[in-house]
Amino acid sequence: MNKIKVLLGSLLGGLSFVPALAFAQQNFNLSNGGISGVLVNISAILTYVVPILIALAIIVFLWGVLKFILSAGNDEKRTEGKNFMIYGIIGIVVMVSIWGIVGFVQRSTGINNAAPAQVPSIPTAR
Repeated sequence: MNKIKVLLGSLLGGLSFVPALAFAQQNFNLSNGGISGVLVNISAILTYVVPILIALAIIVFLWGVLKFILSAGNDEKRTEGKNFMIYGIIGIVVMVSIWGIVGFVQRSTGINNAAPAQVPSIPTAR
């Protein structure tokens, strides 16, 4: 019974996006921003967010190192510091590797963060 509820909830949740797909048929003029402009803005935001997240992961790692060193006599605090260090390292490795994979895909396909020079227009009924 629980699986049926999850399945129905997922189905209804997915169907809630159908009106957005219908509105996607509207006539967007991509040469004046549109979807391309939105993607460029998201890329510009992520350019600033990713280094901030990496800096936060480094801070978490250093906090774990500090906690590990300063709590030499307390095994519980040392374990907590060790966990912070592990989570920090995992965060750094995951973010840097994903950032590297995205960069590799961009270089190998010739995609860059800039808006395309020639955006095709959507044909409209006249």
